[in-house]
Amino acid sequence: MINKPIQILKLMHIALTKEWEREKDEKLGLYLSEADPFVTGDDSADPVVFEDFKAAFEKYGSYDDYGYSFIERYLAELDPFYCDLKRFFARIEKQQYLTDSEKYSSMSDDELIDLFHLHEFEGKS
Repeated sequence: MINKPIQILKLMHIALTKEWEREKDEKLGLYLSEADPFVTGDDSADPVVFEDFKAAFEKYGSYDDYGYSFIERYLAELDPFYCDLKRFFARIEKQQYLTDSEKYSSMSDDELIDLFHLHEFEGKS
C-alpha cells in the first residue's frame, strides 16, 4: 500500500532510471543521483531533493494512480537547472506505470536495487 511520499519518490526514481538507461542523459543522471531514495531508504541522497519533493507533495500530491499525475506536475515545475526532465516521464505510458508500480510497491528496497541495478548510474553523468 502506498501511503508515504518516499514511496512515490521511489516509484518515480525507478521509472526515470529506465529512461536514463535508454539515453544516458547527463542532467537526468545527475538528478537521479541526487534524488536516489535507495541510499538511505527514507530520504534522498541529497536531503534537499526529498525536502522539495515532500513540500510539493503536501501542496498538490496524491497517492491516486501511484502518484503518476503528481509526478507529471512535479517534474514540470522542477528547478530548470535539471533541464526538461518531464519529457522523460512523458515517454512512460500511464497504464504501464500503474502496472509496474503495483508490482514494485510490494517489493523490498533490496529487491528493487537488485532488479534494476539502481546504483549503476551514480557518477556517470
